[in-house]
Amino acid sequence: MIVPMPSSAPRRTGSFVLTEDVTVRVTGQARTAAAMLREHVFRQTGYLLAESPDGMLMVSHDPAMRGLGPEGYALLVSNDAIMLRAGTQAGLRHGVQSFRQLMTGDGTVRAADVRDSPAFAWRGVSSALLPPAEMRRTIDRMAAYKLNVLHVFPDGDPDALRDLVEYGRDHGITVVPELSPATVELLELFPSRWVHIGTAKLTTKFAGLLERHGKLPVRWHAGDADVLGPHGKLAEGDDVLRAIATAGWVGELHTTSAVAPAW
Repeated sequence: MIVPMPSSAPRRTGSFVLTEDVTVRVTGQARTAAAMLREHVFRQTGYLLAESPDGMLMVSHDPAMRGLGPEGYALLVSNDAIMLRAGTQAGLRHGVQSFRQLMTGDGTVRAADVRDSPAFAWRGVSSALLPPAEMRRTIDRMAAYKLNVLHVFPDGDPDALRDLVEYGRDHGITVVPELSPATVELLELFPSRWVHIGTAKLTTKFAGLLERHGKLPVRWHAGDADVLGPHGKLAEGDDVLRAIATAGWVGELHTTSAVAPAW
């Protein structure tokens, strides 16, 4: 089963069997995603798949697939070939993760016909800043479930924060800081267009400051206000990440756009 459940994935029978002789065909700007897929195959099977213009495993950046949305992808696995296509790098990354979930320990890839795109642009997890290696593992786990927002409390070393932001970007995760007027000088570390303000009220002065930096404030909300998307708090193991990906909201607080006061 692919987590989260794809938008469309009619049941298919059969499988594609990976061997050391399988080659990868890369078209368009898909080399990064193809390298990620080859790395997953190597870690699982020990096979270092070569590239070939007529490979049975195709990874394609196809602008025609943009109709699936900014993070959509299509993945077709038959007995004879595998074809992953997407119109964006984000879509290709998600397709690689679905491929990874379809692959068993012996190199068998279960047959599938997937067309998928996320229901929400915001799929978030909150976490205190942990040691760098643990934060990178968190981002790896988030990417596996196609989550895309890591909400942090930036009270650590600026260089470590920069490294975290860069690692997140490389894995399709936007790192969103929770800031207050007292910590707003940290804005330059975070290219995210969102800034979380927790449960605080958005003052006119703070709203103006964020607007001048091109930032959109978001905050916790426990009521029925429109929410940006699923959001939960990081916990040990994958249970919470899986729950956010499959069930949506975890806990009682949701993230919603903060309303600026009248000027």
